[in-house]
Amino acid sequence: MRKIECNDKLYFISEKDIKDNILYPRIPDNYFTQHNYEDNKHERVCFCKTIDKCLMALSKNCTNIVFNVYEVDNINNYQVYEPNINEVPDCEITKELWILTPVKIKLVGKIKCTEAVENDGYTFSYGDKTAKLYEWKYEWM
Repeated sequence: MRKIECNDKLYFISEKDIKDNILYPRIPDNYFTQHNYEDNKHERVCFCKTIDKCLMALSKNCTNIVFNVYEVDNINNYQVYEPNINEVPDCEITKELWILTPVKIKLVGKIKCTEAVENDGYTFSYGDKTAKLYEWKYEWM
């Protein structure tokens, strides 16, 4: 991972309300970290520059799911890191970024995913395997 300059809005989505509007770094508990395809050493909070990329990064069927949309409260208060494909195999698609310290966020609204965007998805490799990420249509509630 490398430290980058970031003055953009960074988004985080969750089906749950975030207590006290603070996110704490952790290692994601998923197939990729459990099987050493994704970094399982650095605790982090993962963000994307767009809501679309956040939805893709979930790597699941999002149809009819309601998400809270948060953004970093003041990006200038944080150091932002960009993982490489050895740390996050799909980062070239999602453009995932990390903050390694607790992050104050603010709720900007709620969205409901309606359906997948009709395309062939985006293929990425991990180990000797491949997978696809898909885009999702959504509406603000």
